Amino acid sequence: MDNHHDPYLTTVKRSFDEERILKRKKRLEAKQKKEIKESYFSKKINLNQILDLPEGLQEIILFILFIFIPYSVGIIFSLITRLDMRCFDANINGFLFFWTIGYEFLATLLLTFLIQQSFVYRRSSI
Repeated sequence: MDNHHDPYLTTVKRSFDEERILKRKKRLEAKQKKEIKESYFSKKINLNQILDLPEGLQEIILFILFIFIPYSVGIIFSLITRLDMRCFDANINGFLFFWTIGYEFLATLLLTFLIQQSFVYRRSSI
């Protein structure tokens, strides 16, 4: 038999090699998925995917939000509940007081949400 170059034979060999590589890749991916037992609380969260913030201003904006959101929630919560400030000392720092109320309220909501999501989390969605 001649040892000359046969393009059809080369194409068939290449397609068989590609099929074999794809099968091996699928087996490895299936094996890795079985090995990874990711629970709800071990998921990695990338904040840049959730909030689209400018590159250089991320830390500043997050710090401002960390200060402003709990403070405004604390003021709204105290207005809704009609908190009487006369029962407190006149020396109380209002900003820290309202920020603390808002922070605790938001932390409670966040923890409740995380616990609820951990109960309805399905591992098959990975």
